[in-house]
Amino acid sequence: MRILIFHGYLLRGTGSNIYNANLARSLAGLGHEVHLFCQDRSAQGPEGVTIHVPDIGRVLPVYVADRYEGFDALPFPELDEAALDNYLDANVAAIRSPCRPLTWLWPTIW
Repeated sequence: MRILIFHGYLLRGTGSNIYNANLARSLAGLGHEVHLFCQDRSAQGPEGVTIHVPDIGRVLPVYVADRYEGFDALPFPELDEAALDNYLDANVAAIRSPCRPLTWLWPTIW
């Protein structure tokens, strides 16, 4: 199975960072083709995991103000529309680029 994991932050430290790195590693270990999108510019994926790092520039939108080396971390409420648009556009473009179109199955409810 081809799996895309999108994580908007780094792959080291604590919490969801470590969770997503371990999830990608585990799924690849089961034989899946895993694409992991993150903002960790120094990340190296384990065997079977392809790391993709969108070029978002310096602004990293965050939920809780913190320091991230190489980024200007700004809480979402402090972002202006142009900064948010840049972040979203860069991530959408990165996801579209390496991934072949997927077939989506939607249940039909009558």
